[in-house]
Amino acid sequence: MEKNHCKIRLQSRQKMGADDETTNQEYIGEMAERDDRRYLSYQRSSEDGDISCLISFDRRSLSMTQKGALNSKLELFPGKQTENIYSTPMGDLNLPIFTRNYQVVELGNKIKLVLDYDIITGGDPIRTSMDIEIEF
Repeated sequence: MEKNHCKIRLQSRQKMGADDETTNQEYIGEMAERDDRRYLSYQRSSEDGDISCLISFDRRSLSMTQKGALNSKLELFPGKQTENIYSTPMGDLNLPIFTRNYQVVELGNKIKLVLDYDIITGGDPIRTSMDIEIEF
């Protein structure tokens, strides 16, 4: 499986009630392809330590795994609700997520992943949108 270096731009927006928060991050990573599925890996740092991230995706679904200072797995299937685990030093959280929209857009040497999902908590869901742009 050949790996190609790439630049990753990630913009995330979360909205819960009147609160609205947007974050922008950039990483250098590697992308590989196997059996019509693509694998994007990169490292990120947090205040608790380093985190290894792996995003695997095709046109139908996306899976995001984080390991290290934070452990989580997120699976997105358009129009479906999935159960996802988010592990913290305080314990595991089970987070139901409903995927509103998921798109893969290919433009020359770029791939853009467009995600729109709700994190279902006890009260109002947290409306989350994420754009991941991969340039190689």
